[in-house]
Amino acid sequence: MKFRINGVEMKKINFTLLMGLLIMATLIGITFSILLGSVNLSPLEVWKIFINKLFGTNIFQPNWNKTIEIIVWKLRAPRIIMSLIVGGSLSLVGILMQVLTKNTLADPYILGISSGASTGAILVIILGGGGLLMGVPIGAFMFSILTAAIVFFNSGVKSFSTSRLVLTGVAVSSLFSGITTFLVMTSPRENQVRSAMFWMVGSLSGSNWSIVGISFLAFIISLGIIYPFYRELNIMLTGDETALTLGVDVKKVRWIIVLVSTLLTGFIVSNTGIIGFVGLVIPHISRGVVGSNHKKLIPFSVLLGGLFLLITDDLARSLVAGQEIPIGVITAILGAPFFLWLIRKNDYKFGN
Repeated sequence: MKFRINGVEMKKINFTLLMGLLIMATLIGITFSILLGSVNLSPLEVWKIFINKLFGTNIFQPNWNKTIEIIVWKLRAPRIIMSLIVGGSLSLVGILMQVLTKNTLADPYILGISSGASTGAILVIILGGGGLLMGVPIGAFMFSILTAAIVFFNSGVKSFSTSRLVLTGVAVSSLFSGITTFLVMTSPRENQVRSAMFWMVGSLSGSNWSIVGISFLAFIISLGIIYPFYRELNIMLTGDETALTLGVDVKKVRWIIVLVSTLLTGFIVSNTGIIGFVGLVIPHISRGVVGSNHKKLIPFSVLLGGLFLLITDDLARSLVAGQEIPIGVITAILGAPFFLWLIRKNDYKFGN
């Protein structure tokens, strides 16, 4: 018994240490990302500006140039914080989709929710509604709801089928991708086409504090709703029959997963476009490190996903001098080969 107690304590210490290292790596990544650019900045000044702005008072005497503060707080910081939110959100949705379908290949893109949200956003852009208050996010969110409704209704109202869910998602994803391409190709305005094409492969370049605020709120609400159900998520991996036997309200948890996933995907895609493979690869890496207990898996994946997208955005900004590569291109280039390697290696079982 003593050995078992020590073993449990050791695991807890290891996970806490792991989370601490991940948080430290994220802070280092944030510092490096802000310093990355044509203007040379001091790391000490960067964090002094951050702390002053976060607390809303001059804890540190501002002895730096006002231009430096604008670059740090108005231009670079929103994009960096947005990358952490987007990476964490996509990782969370990936976990939820994989629990829902009991399929390790499931993510928002596979099930068509991202494609539907992208169609809604691009429809607003093409019709000239992008200048309306919240026009693009509303368009994306409404179409993500529509897509989710189509996918889950067709998957079985009375008898839910994960196989039909995945197949329907692939079909609906193709449908909305086709509609999106049609809208882009038939648009008479070149600037709309350029904007829509950049949207289709994802970008964080349009991030500002208002977008960061509403995305963070959507993420926190979603995380707050789903995290208390981590035990139910663990049990659902064993199958619906087992979950029902153990007292889990499968229908309730399933609908919560659908609503949270739709909410987060709609908000993220509406502001960044489609960024693939984050919700697919990060949960796999996280399971290999901390296991499939969602009490640990969710916070670890959220942090790791944020750090991954932060690094990816740095690459998007710096790989080609004087030009930004869409972040969705980088995630695809990095994610696809790594995911193929994971499938080939596959030295763990989903749900264990």
